[in-house]
Amino acid sequence: MWTDLRKEIETISKDFEFKENQFRSLGLNEWQEVEDKIYQTFCKLTHHKSRPVWLWNYFKLETYSISIEQYPYVYLDKLIDSKESVWFFVNETVNEMNKFWFYQGQIKPIQIITEQSSYIDELYIVSKKYDWLLCINHHGILIATGHIMPDRLRQLTNINN
Repeated sequence: MWTDLRKEIETISKDFEFKENQFRSLGLNEWQEVEDKIYQTFCKLTHHKSRPVWLWNYFKLETYSISIEQYPYVYLDKLIDSKESVWFFVNETVNEMNKFWFYQGQIKPIQIITEQSSYIDELYIVSKKYDWLLCINHHGILIATGHIMPDRLRQLTNINN
């Protein structure tokens, strides 16, 4: 099913002519394993089938966060190397159920998609080695968890103050 968010992301990707190595959606055979590993690595789950939508409420590793009133996504390329390929996922309500759409890409295309999209409410970016996770939640809070990333965000905050 092609929802409004998925259509919009696909249109932005085509309009900006992203190559597959820069940004692509994950297929059915790919995303489930990625999603499972993200929950196992980063979240405290109360039940093995539990899948919270707001992961940031369930982080089990060190976290650091900053509140940014406008455009928190502009900081992402200061935290993630431009050549690194990462997991990117966003949520959408479909038939009164929450659903994540998973992508693989580099940070610049992800920033462009985030800037151009009118449907992205929350987003998550995860190292492909599952070392760290970044989240921008619907409150405009940039949250880092895992290894290295909380310190990177802390250092970036100190530089900008």
